[in-house]
Amino acid sequence: MRSLKVLSAGSTLYGMKPAAEIFTRETGIAVKVATDHGHNIHKFALEGTTDADMVLVPTDWSRELVAAGRAEKDALVDIGAVRIGACVREDAEKPDVSTMDAFKHAVNAAETVLLTNAPTGDHLLKVIERIGLADDVSRKLRRFDTATLLNKHLVDNPSPGALGFGPTTEILNWRGKGVALAGTVPNEIQVVLAYQAAMLKRTAAGGECRKLLAFLATPTARKYFHDSGVE
Repeated sequence: MRSLKVLSAGSTLYGMKPAAEIFTRETGIAVKVATDHGHNIHKFALEGTTDADMVLVPTDWSRELVAAGRAEKDALVDIGAVRIGACVREDAEKPDVSTMDAFKHAVNAAETVLLTNAPTGDHLLKVIERIGLADDVSRKLRRFDTATLLNKHLVDNPSPGALGFGPTTEILNWRGKGVALAGTVPNEIQVVLAYQAAMLKRTAAGGECRKLLAFLATPTARKYFHDSGVE
C-alpha cells in the first residue's frame, strides 16, 4: 500500500502531524506530512503540479481547487479556524492587546515590531497605518518570510522589548521554547481564517485519502488541532 502525502499550511501543521501518526498506528496507512508556504501549496495544487494527495489550506482556497477541477467536491473536511495572536519572549512582560486602545499602546511601546510577509502581516501593517502609527513603526519594523523565522528571531535575540504577530498555532508551537502568546488581537482587526482538508483529484489513493479525511472529522483528531490552537 502506497503512503499518502499531505501538504499542510503552517497554521494546521501542528495538529495534522500527531493526528496522522495516530491514523497510521490505527490503520497501517502511512502518511507523510509536509509543509510549505500556504500560497505555494495553493499555487501548485491549482496548477496540478503538486505531488500531494491531500492539502490543508484556507477554505477559500479549497473551494477554488474544487471549482478548478483539482479537488473532489465531496471530499472536503472542515479543520477549524485560526486567529492572529501577539507574541513576546517568554521572559518578557506580556502586553495587553485585547482592545484597540491596548493594541495601539502595545505597538507604540514596543522596541521592535515583528510581522510576517504573509497576508496577516500585510493586514496588520495596514491596521498600523490606519491608527496613525506607520511612521513610528517603520523605524522599528522587521518582517520575516515565515512565522517560524519570526519566532526564532524572538528566541535568538535577548531584547525583551520585541512584539510579534502571527497565527496563534505558530506561536503556541513555541511554548516552552522561548516564545509566549500574549493574547489575540481585537475583534475589530482580527482575521479568523477557516481551514479545510481537500483530496486532490490527481491522487491514486482515493480510498486511503477518504479514510484519512473521515478520521480528521473525529473527536480524536480534532483534539490535536484544538490543542495546537485551531478553534
